Amino acid sequence: MTDKDPYARKWIIAFAVTLASMMELIDTSIVNVALTQMSANLGATLDGIARVSTGYIVAAVIVLPMTGWLSGYFGRRRYFTASIIIFTIASALCGQSTSLTALVLSRVLQGIGGGALIATSQAILFESFPPQEATMAAAVFGLGMMVGPAIGPTLGGYIVDKFTWPWIFYVNTPIGILAAVLVWSNVHDSKHQERASTIDVPGIALIAIGVGSLQFVLERGEYYEWFDSNLIRVLSVCAVAGIILLIWRELSVKE
Repeated sequence: MTDKDPYARKWIIAFAVTLASMMELIDTSIVNVALTQMSANLGATLDGIARVSTGYIVAAVIVLPMTGWLSGYFGRRRYFTASIIIFTIASALCGQSTSLTALVLSRVLQGIGGGALIATSQAILFESFPPQEATMAAAVFGLGMMVGPAIGPTLGGYIVDKFTWPWIFYVNTPIGILAAVLVWSNVHDSKHQERASTIDVPGIALIAIGVGSLQFVLERGEYYEWFDSNLIRVLSVCAVAGIILLIWRELSVKE
């Protein structure tokens, strides 16, 4: 293979994007193992420490629908590399947190970076392999997606047992640095993606309100006894109204 071959670096790219995706999946499952230790160390209640998981998931779910537009607007290589860097820096901040508020805010930042990793990884991967090898690309990525959640709890249990809970976040640092370097060095912007000329601020706001509210209701509704809670009722209305307005908005704007 030569550098003129558009698929010459397909295996390096496959390794890089799968590594980034596995990092996100492992982190999602590894945190749940350490919640009890975090709660004791930070003096948080069970409801308070649950925000560590909820904050990440809500932020990631809000970002996820925007990944295609963000990739087109900033360029896929820039956006994906930036997402890895944000995730990695946020992981370090999580480990440095000395209060529940700092940890939750760091997890929200981590979710902003992590929301793009899996979706964008798949787009990069399938363009990095020739069409006749698409099945092989899917198998490589699928293997990583199975391994990540499988080793997360075991790795988390080992780290918490042998070290302290901040290390479940510090472990992302070398992985994130390696993935970011490999992506920046080998991934190119998509030839088929067009850059949007405008930023749909109302659309972004409606995604945050509608999808964010819905995700919170689904995550924490049982704890608040569903519709017996005023908070859940208000967020449910926000979710329905926000999603309906979002659909109307996106059907009525050019970009």
